[in-house]
Amino acid sequence: MYVNWTRAILDGLAMAAYFNLFAAAVALYQPRLMFPCYPPAIIKAAKDPPTKAENRFYWLWICFGELLPLLLYGAASTVEGGTTGFWCPALTGYIQWMIVNVCDLLFLDLWLIQRKAKRRFIIPGTEGHPGYGFKAWMKSYALPEHLLQWPLILCPLLAAIQAGLGLVMNALWQAV
Repeated sequence: MYVNWTRAILDGLAMAAYFNLFAAAVALYQPRLMFPCYPPAIIKAAKDPPTKAENRFYWLWICFGELLPLLLYGAASTVEGGTTGFWCPALTGYIQWMIVNVCDLLFLDLWLIQRKAKRRFIIPGTEGHPGYGFKAWMKSYALPEHLLQWPLILCPLLAAIQAGLGLVMNALWQAV
């Protein structure tokens, strides 16, 4: 059992591209659909809270549009690359999801939202809110999410799920 480091890094970059470009497209289309991805102060300041339909869309999109395809891709690529067992695929998955996390911070939070398209990501009714400022955004949202939530909770959880999927895929492929 081994970790295919090159494949893990390249797959992580591919997963990050999918995750971030899809998230950016949804947020650019309609920022309200991304309500849970904003600092709490901005969510509270919105004139209209998120509707049930917006919340429903968000969770369906996150589960079936973002996470499921990436988990399946990551598991299939890891198994196809020869990484077997549970712990090596779990480490591979952790590396891949950490790359998604770092690219999310750098691409969405720093480059796109704070530098290039800030006005396009503003939720209607929250224009001029101080929570959109660089320091406020980083302190209240981006850094806690990307330095704590992702590395300590989401990446290990997603890596374990991905490794489990890899075990199932490997068993199915060997049975065929």
